[in-house]
Amino acid sequence: MNEEQLYDPIGKWLINEKGCQQDEYSQGYLKNIQIGDVRPDVFAIRYEIITDKIYPVIHFHGYVVEVKGDEKGLNELIGKIIRTKRRIKTLEEWMSGLHTVRFYIAYPTGRVSSEIFEICEKEGIGILRLQIIDESTINVYEVLKPKEVSLNGISHSSQRSPGVFEDSINSISYLRQIFQRPSKLYNDFIRPKIEEYKRTLRLNQDLSRITNRYAKESLNFLLEKILSKYPQLKLLPGIQILYDDQTVLKITTMTAYFYVELEASKYRVISKDEIIEFKERESKRYKGNLEMLITSIIMPYIKTKLNLKSNKQRLQ
Repeated sequence: MNEEQLYDPIGKWLINEKGCQQDEYSQGYLKNIQIGDVRPDVFAIRYEIITDKIYPVIHFHGYVVEVKGDEKGLNELIGKIIRTKRRIKTLEEWMSGLHTVRFYIAYPTGRVSSEIFEICEKEGIGILRLQIIDESTINVYEVLKPKEVSLNGISHSSQRSPGVFEDSINSISYLRQIFQRPSKLYNDFIRPKIEEYKRTLRLNQDLSRITNRYAKESLNFLLEKILSKYPQLKLLPGIQILYDDQTVLKITTMTAYFYVELEASKYRVISKDEIIEFKERESKRYKGNLEMLITSIIMPYIKTKLNLKSNKQRLQ
């Protein structure tokens, strides 16, 4: 069988078994691509969204496969991939694109010889055994796993803005070819998480503005009651409580107290037992405590807001 006929089955195996995505963002794998002065037979990438950093980032994991159509010339094949594996850390295009890479040899055989096993195991190279049933059916078996090689990869700092991210992708030939729309990759995976992180920072600043212990305890008590009763609500900077992007309740924090703002009235909460009611340009001490305010006024107010929203959606 012609060697090139083996490339697609191997590429599809990398997608199905190693998670190299072939989707709206990535082509998954490339064949016979030039990378610096190296031309792998099959080259695939698995992208991974890392969210345990201050800012989310994408890591790119490469898989390089050198292929032979039969068992002839295996020494040459192994020599080629060993040289490539040893040189990648001296080549900028490899180092500045991928975060990790793994290397394989692949060829049709019924049984891999112990000599090939020993050489590849020593060098950290994986082995794919190809079983050719017919021209349309080629089974791929991983008989030796490769060792991961760590590289620098695209820097985290270059992934904080869409323009720099896209320029970084396009500056690496293989990333440019696999990821045809880097802006979509950024907008769908990185931008929302960065914006969420920034919202969290702003929300924490709003919540920490209160220095009065009793007011802080009261605010935490209020928010816990509301969000446990209505988990569909979102808490955003402001402090705004939203449902489907519509503000249901607005809370404004000061250093010693906070305001709960309704449409026709506003309440200044200093502690669970000290609340001032503002209504129709007049102010007076609220006769109940925070528990009563929540039960008799705030919760019914939110329920009315949610019912109005639901009724409006049904009418549309």
